[in-house]
Order: sequence, then structure tokens, then C-alpha cells
Amino acid sequence: MRRLPLLLTLALLATLLAALGSPSTGAAASTKQATTVSLRLAPDQVTYYANGTVEPTGLVAQVIPAKDGRVVTFQQQDGTAWRTLVRTRTDTTGRAFLPLAVTETGSSAYRVAVAGTTYFKPAVSTTRSLRVNADTSCTPSVPPVDGGATGEVFCLLTRLDRWGSNALMGIGQQVNISRDPGWDVPIAGITPAVVGFDLEELGQAATAAFPYVDRNVQGLLDRAKAGSVLVASWHAPNPFTGGPYNTPPQGLAPLLNNPESAAYQAFWADWDAKLQLLKRFQDGDSDADGDDGAVDGERTAVVVRALHEVNGGFFWWGKPTPSIYQRLYAELQRRATEAGVHNVVWGYSGNRKTSSTTDPAAYVPLRVDVGGLDSYDPEIGQGNAVDVLGLEGYAAIDRVARVTRMALTEVGPHGSRDGSWNPAAITTTVRKAGVRPLWAMLWFDDGVPSGSDTASGKKQIGSLVGGRAWFRSCFNSLCYLR
Repeated sequence: MRRLPLLLTLALLATLLAALGSPSTGAAASTKQATTVSLRLAPDQVTYYANGTVEPTGLVAQVIPAKDGRVVTFQQQDGTAWRTLVRTRTDTTGRAFLPLAVTETGSSAYRVAVAGTTYFKPAVSTTRSLRVNADTSCTPSVPPVDGGATGEVFCLLTRLDRWGSNALMGIGQQVNISRDPGWDVPIAGITPAVVGFDLEELGQAATAAFPYVDRNVQGLLDRAKAGSVLVASWHAPNPFTGGPYNTPPQGLAPLLNNPESAAYQAFWADWDAKLQLLKRFQDGDSDADGDDGAVDGERTAVVVRALHEVNGGFFWWGKPTPSIYQRLYAELQRRATEAGVHNVVWGYSGNRKTSSTTDPAAYVPLRVDVGGLDSYDPEIGQGNAVDVLGLEGYAAIDRVARVTRMALTEVGPHGSRDGSWNPAAITTTVRKAGVRPLWAMLWFDDGVPSGSDTASGKKQIGSLVGGRAWFRSCFNSLCYLR
């Protein structure tokens, strides 16, 4: 066999290697995947208050492809240069979060950079700006229905509007404010965007049997100062019988037309007492130091959803003539004005439309700032294995022209013994439906279901399987809906 000359053999080998490329340099560089990184703010505008507090916000980075442990660098523009704020790593979803410590009004620009790796290219996000406004410039998209509303109401509505424009949904948690100690157990270790409480339970804390209303009002004021929106329901006792709120429905007309009746007098005396509790939030007065009226906390607005779920037959005020309910709601508002209470964001909560409820849109008050839907998923019985969030009736309320803001005012499971309901169903459902509630609030644990009671059970975020993981997935307690 004739052999090729050695030089020719080497030349052919070099040509072959060049065609294949170098395995240590050229191949690795050419096969690196492209990376994109985006930056969002949660939210992109906040209010800085004269007392030095500020609404929470932060930077959310998203790296695609989503990988755990990618190194990202958050930066703030400083003149023509970029100053590193922090270097951190992404989670399993490819995201990273940096809460921002805001100390003054004005605008700031931010970006995030992701470092390259053996397999991925580096990338830098587009620049995003944060606007910090003074509390004297709060301008909600629709003014409050109370013509004498406090500045805190204007700022709260402006804040909610910013959540809406940023497609953000706050996570809420109801507490049992009549407890002492322990009312804050459902929010231990977390800072929800919304903290719910009940005016009747707060009133119980003011009785001789529960002499700790001052501490609990102060606790709510502290939560508001830390950035939580306060939302109050009112499980009013039955003024006709003296029984609890969950007694059979009765007509509401006597509460408007019969001022000499015992029911009329009991109901409005009760509401007057609740207005005095609300006024403490208006004045920032918890009297926690026992000096009979000194301002101990910070003034705050409160979303009030009085006589909720009126389209169901669960409570004594349920299923009245819609026009009578609307007149009663208007009278609640009139008496608040008469009492000098102007820190209320007026809310409406209908129950999800089911075979046993009527149309929630029929009862929407004539003047309301926020509409909402209460929706629970039954866990007891066949066919209830899948965790769902029913939205029947939501769109009907949303379409009512006078309702410009919507929320999921109560959501979660009914009758859960083990807490296996996953709240991720909330975000999955609303994203799929294309709706943008401003918040979704879960109730506190309220016993163990037994007998005919199919509603009690585990409900709060920390008691539900996946609850805390879901909470952590919504940075700053705000879930992106797009």
C-alpha cells in the first residue's frame, strides 16, 4: 500500500480539526444559549408620607430561561454611572427580588444585569423608573364617594389604582381582632398587603369582658404604618332578636321606616358605636398608653364592607329587596358623615353566584369605592377534590358602571380539616380569566367542621398546604397577574 507523505497527512488532519472546531473554545462559545432579563417594580409609584413612612415597593427581576442560582446584579443610576445595590441569585422560577428603602420623593432609575455562565450568555434589562410622590399629591382615578374624605382616603385609593395599573393583586389575611393575645397569629412572620378584621370583634374587645381594645387598635395601626391596607367587615348581631349575625334573614325596611321600634334603635346604636371605633383610625388614637386620647399611632383609612354577602341567605340581613338594601347602605354613609367619620373607603362584597344565592350585582350600593366578591370552595362532599376559585358574579359586579375597582374580598376553602387547599388556585384562576382583582383575602382558621357545619376549618395562609410558598412567590405580598 502506498503511504501519503507525512506533511500531507498532517495538513489533512489540521483541515479536519478546523472544520470540526475546537472543543475547548469555539464550540462552547457558539453553543451558549441567549438569556433575557426583565425588570419590574412592585409597584412603580408609591407615596412618601410626611411622617416618614412610605408605601412598600421593590424590584422584581425575571431571567429567561428560568434557572435556579443565576447571579443577578440590581443597579441604580447615579448620574451617568450605574451603582450596584446588591448582587443575589435567582430562585427556581428564575426570579429575584430586592425591596427598596425609600427615603425621599422624586424619581430613580434601575436596571438588573445577569451574569453569563458556561452555558448562558449575559444580559442586561431595560431601565425602569420608580416615582415617589408626596402625600399631598394623591390623585385617584375616580374620587372617593365621600365628598369630605380625608387625605388618607385619597392616598389609599391612589395606591389601589397603582396596583391595578401595574396588574398587581395584594395578598390579604383576615385576623380575629377580638383575641388578646393571639389576634395576629394568622399574620405571624408575614406582612400581608391587606389585613382584614371585623368591627363586631373589635367592639367585643372594647367590652368589660375583653378590655384590650386599645392594644388591638394600636396593633392594627402599626400594621397600617408597616404598609398593610386595613379592610373591615361587620358581622352585626341581629337587632330584631338579639341573636347572632347568622340567624335567618329578615326584612330590612323596619331599620329605615320604624324609628320607634327596638330593632331600629338597637341597629343604629350599634352602628354609631362602630363609627366611633372607625374614628380612632381616623385620629390615629389607640390610647395604648392610657392617657385618654393622645395620638399614639398614625392616621389611616379603612376599607369598610358592611353587611356583606347580602345576596345570600346566610345572615339576618340576607336577600332583602335590593332597593331597600341600597337605601340602608346610603343611610350608613349618611350617619358616618354626620358623625364626622371620613376615613372610610366604602366597599361592597357580594357572594359568589350559586344555585342558592341571587345576583350580587343587583345589590351594588349607589355610591361605592370598591366592589368585591366572596368565594369559597367546598371541601366536603363528592366532586370537591380539585382546588378551585369560583368567579360567578364577579363580571356582573365589575360591569356595573359605578364600580371602578374590584377585589376578591374573601376566598379560600370551606370545611377543610387538613388545610390541603392550595391558594395558588387563586392566581391561576384570575390569570386565566383575565380579571385583575386588587387583592384576594383569606380568612383565619375558625374551627373543625363537624355535623351540619361544612364551613369551619383551616383557612389562613400559614395553615394551607402551599400557603407560605404561594405567599413567597408574590414578592412584596403583591402577585403579578400578567
